[in-house]
Amino acid sequence: MIYGSLITAVILILTGIVVKNNPDLIAGYNTLSKKEKEKIDTDKLTQMSRKYLVLTGLIVLIVGGILSLLNVPEKTHLYVVCGIVLFGVAVLIIQSNRLKPKQ
Repeated sequence: MIYGSLITAVILILTGIVVKNNPDLIAGYNTLSKKEKEKIDTDKLTQMSRKYLVLTGLIVLIVGGILSLLNVPEKTHLYVVCGIVLFGVAVLIIQSNRLKPKQ
């Protein structure tokens, strides 16, 4: 199961790095009109997305390694990793909705 955690962590970290330069990768942002995109502070949004995705990836990597060293059953390992990813994405969505519009 360590490979599953490693692949998940790498995908999250790489997505976090790439999203900084490509805000269109953020769900819903690419469907906005040009006028609506001008209202959004893209720098803060991409910076926050990068921070949460990379942090979630690192936590998955660390916890996955610890669970593998402790010989935790694969089913429990899977539940813990999925829980971490879901929690990280939920926090990212909540925080991004709290962003103030660009003045």
